[in-house]
Amino acid sequence: MTLLYNARIALPGHERFEGAVLLRDGRIAAIGERQALLDGCAADVEQVDLGGACVLPGFVDSHLHLLMGAEYLSNIGLRDARTMAEVVGRVEAFAAAHPEREWLVGLEWSYGYPDLPPEGFDRAMLDAVVLDRPVFLRSGMAHAAWANSRALELAGIDASTPNPEGGEIVRRPDGTPTGWLKEEAGKLVGAHVVPMDEALVRDGLERVLEEMARCGITRVESAAYDEGLFPALAEMEASGALTCRVGVMVEMPPPELSEKRLAEIGELRRRYHSPMLNLDGVKFFLDGVLESHTASMPQGYADRPHETGTLVWKPEAYHSAVRRVSEAGFQIWTHAIGSGAIRLALDAYAQVPKATRSLRHRVEHVEIPFAGDIPRFKELGAVACLQPVMVAPSDEWMGMDGVWAQRVRESEQERAFPNRSLLDAGSVVAFGTDWPIVSLSPLRGIGKAVTRRSLAGGAAFVPQQAISADEALYAYTAAGAFACHREGQEGSIEVGKLADLVVLDADPADVPPERISEISVLMTVLGGRVVYDAR
Repeated sequence: MTLLYNARIALPGHERFEGAVLLRDGRIAAIGERQALLDGCAADVEQVDLGGACVLPGFVDSHLHLLMGAEYLSNIGLRDARTMAEVVGRVEAFAAAHPEREWLVGLEWSYGYPDLPPEGFDRAMLDAVVLDRPVFLRSGMAHAAWANSRALELAGIDASTPNPEGGEIVRRPDGTPTGWLKEEAGKLVGAHVVPMDEALVRDGLERVLEEMARCGITRVESAAYDEGLFPALAEMEASGALTCRVGVMVEMPPPELSEKRLAEIGELRRRYHSPMLNLDGVKFFLDGVLESHTASMPQGYADRPHETGTLVWKPEAYHSAVRRVSEAGFQIWTHAIGSGAIRLALDAYAQVPKATRSLRHRVEHVEIPFAGDIPRFKELGAVACLQPVMVAPSDEWMGMDGVWAQRVRESEQERAFPNRSLLDAGSVVAFGTDWPIVSLSPLRGIGKAVTRRSLAGGAAFVPQQAISADEALYAYTAAGAFACHREGQEGSIEVGKLADLVVLDADPADVPPERISEISVLMTVLGGRVVYDAR
């Protein structure tokens, strides 16, 4: 039994209470004044003086990638690289430090380095430092990849290789591949990458869990590609090493629904179902990203009016798949960034209105919806999951400042990352990060949802879409719990709920908005157990 006292406690309804919270058997037993709570406790209750710190529900990251996170922390991390020379230098240094690695894998390179040659990414730059082993670098948006000659050779990609459906092998003037692979083309090489062995996976997951606890996160929802982690996560749960609750979505790959795949997903759901680890549903990818002109934009791009992006699924096949997966009782997530993909997702959900509302089908990212589609989220009961850190991407990827705005017509930008419009329409908005594509810190996301600015300051991007700190906190806690059907147990500080808490050195609602990202996490509590303590 633990009593946290001398605390500023965030209660439902954006209320604050100066007092104490009692934790018993992994749950919140009582909230009130310290002495009143002590009167009903045993003499040996552990008392923790928080010195006026702010106690919030544990953060829920509603959209990230566990395996990618483990890979990022265990391989060549490139998000903070600021030049092409630095990217190539990191590849060279990692290759020298890890002669045992059969494949050299890097994550989160950007599109906008100042020393990028006019012709763009080319395998020759990687060949210059590593020629004898395959190099495969995934981009910061996870919708493009860059490979050296050895990797292309192992994947059988040459001048005669056709573009895969939904992807592009970027070519030199003579038709030979440059090594830059967009969308589905990246999978041609990715399929040959030697996966991390059990020891590396376990080590990577331990690093991931440490990072989550440090950020105050008590639940994550993994957005596909992570089903191979189930055995390791289950083993960690059994040993008590799992310090964050995990829900996993698994992909239904294009071009059409597979009944065999649906049966596999059903078996995973039956096998992994506990308070700590669950298969939570099925993920579809409809389009790419605006930065690489692969998001579905039927109205055309501002800088390339005749380009409309990519649809990974044909509409008829996607509609049919949504119906079948809904019949099977799975929640659906759909990656939809561009206006066309968002509309297609909502149209498909509208076929199954009862399932959409009861299963809480979701649309992920929702970066630039058509105006008429914003109220449809509320009408259908669909959840909108957005990543507020993306509002100011220059903090995350070199050279990305202003790129998003170049892609979208100025007349449409008032709907960019439309947190305010969605909330005003009565929609459920849950926040995530897409980590490791951007920072994992919920406080950074909350700050950007409020300011719509880079950490370096400057002009706000579409400030009319800003929301309050309390609204952003709700999106990172209660709305996140609702989005994954956990609101009865998680997401708010109420008697009887799980004691999943984060303690901060300041209340985000009390500090100047530009300081929210500077707030420190002092403690993370999962089921009444302290899993991080920096006091």
